[in-house]
Amino acid sequence: MFLEIDDLSFAYPGKGRPWVLEGCGLGVEAGERVGVSGPSGQGKSTLLRLIAGLERPQKGRIVIDGKVVASAEHCLAPEARQVGMVFQDYGLFPHMTVAQNIAYGLWRQNKKARRERMAAMLELIRMTEFSARYPYEISGGQQQRAALARALAPNPKLLLLDEPLSNLDAALKTEIRAEMRALMEQSRLTCLFVSHDLDDLQAVCTRIVQIRDPAPEAKSQKTEKNQENPD
Repeated sequence: MFLEIDDLSFAYPGKGRPWVLEGCGLGVEAGERVGVSGPSGQGKSTLLRLIAGLERPQKGRIVIDGKVVASAEHCLAPEARQVGMVFQDYGLFPHMTVAQNIAYGLWRQNKKARRERMAAMLELIRMTEFSARYPYEISGGQQQRAALARALAPNPKLLLLDEPLSNLDAALKTEIRAEMRALMEQSRLTCLFVSHDLDDLQAVCTRIVQIRDPAPEAKSQKTEKNQENPD
């Protein structure tokens, strides 16, 4: 198993805060593209943040390629995990060109290797002619491609996608879905794709899992209490 999530639990700081994730478990084989579905507020994005190292779990563990990267006692820094992530708003740096955005994660490489990899990624996403443009000078679909190329450029072991198509109109979504699938098949990356849109997941992923409410009983008790004490 390439990615193992075992009994993972997380709550944001604050006394009495409910679990965002509780006892979450998932296994992903190398090369799989797994979609994670479910309504908003059930911890889908939080799960990705935990895998990427942007949050630390209170319980459980995360294993990537046989290495424990996160547990209650141990948390590997995000830059040491070899995980790429594409955010809902793409997260491109507005003061950098498309080429500079893509090259951002290649700082460990020498200048020649960085230039060659950047050129290869621009060609892969068919945006060589837009390399000198800034994010505000390109379309939403082009921004999405640039964000994907930036995540792929450092050759991550695992790619995380957090609602990357939610800001695109329906017509453009169809085109970008096909491009994303082709890019991932070509790169043979292991991928976790979070979305509430099943059409996105079915078009890109090889398997879909559903994240469930961590504490439905607690929510039910809270609702009953509010009904008894409306003030």
